[in-house]
Amino acid sequence: MTACYINGKYKKLSQSSISVTDRGFQFSDGVYEVIAIYNNKFVDENLHLDRLRTSLNKLNIKINLSSKQIQNISHKIKKLNKISNGIIYLQVTRGDQHPRDHKYKNIMKPNIVIYSIKKDFKKLDQLALKGVKTSLYPDIRWLRSDIKSISLLGNVMAANHAKKNNSHEAILFDHKNNITEGNSSSIWIIKKNICYTHPLTYRILKGCTRNKLITILKAHKFKFKEKLFSKKALLDADEVFMTSATNFIMPIIKVDSYKISNGKPGSFSQRLRKEFINSI
Repeated sequence: MTACYINGKYKKLSQSSISVTDRGFQFSDGVYEVIAIYNNKFVDENLHLDRLRTSLNKLNIKINLSSKQIQNISHKIKKLNKISNGIIYLQVTRGDQHPRDHKYKNIMKPNIVIYSIKKDFKKLDQLALKGVKTSLYPDIRWLRSDIKSISLLGNVMAANHAKKNNSHEAILFDHKNNITEGNSSSIWIIKKNICYTHPLTYRILKGCTRNKLITILKAHKFKFKEKLFSKKALLDADEVFMTSATNFIMPIIKVDSYKISNGKPGSFSQRLRKEFINSI
């Protein structure tokens, strides 16, 4: 049995349901989080729960669960489903509303769902030794990417463009040809021993792995800058890598037909991945 938590109850995932009048289903009116479990350890759990709370506040969605209660539920789901490597998926929508209306009621009961998915991180560890290919794609998402909204159609289109091109991820660029982020990741470049990534604005999500990596960079006194960089800078970089909750730090060796450096994972990217995993 795969158990999930839904609105105060633990049920089989296959037997859980939410009304078709749910605003998440009707309007993508909700938020989510993904927390990795690596070798039985929750990765950056507090960072993810803090970001969940931030997203809820930005959309004015109020829930009656504390972060500690959500943490306890997540740990129970891990135990029930015997997850040693995988993810915890959390989703909160504003709730059911009938009749359908763009304007939401001032007081609503959110729908809260938490479940788990097994994931083979060993495969990702092996993939990181080789590096991955990516594909460029225009950033057509809505302009509040700082909110981890379940409105992901732009990300879906980008991810499937990457899939069609046998790529691991899509790298998004804006109307000025500056790189924003990946379809589900933060994008970094290294040039002359300096790490660069997009500054925190409404155009990107405040990645938890991004946040942790910055802490690691500061602790080791590595040079980094939160600064816009272009597609040209991406292709001319000494090294490129992505960060996300499930990929951790993943070296990028190819962007479409362009090889990054010599087409092999850079030593700095590999070192940062090891530092991140050691910090879990």
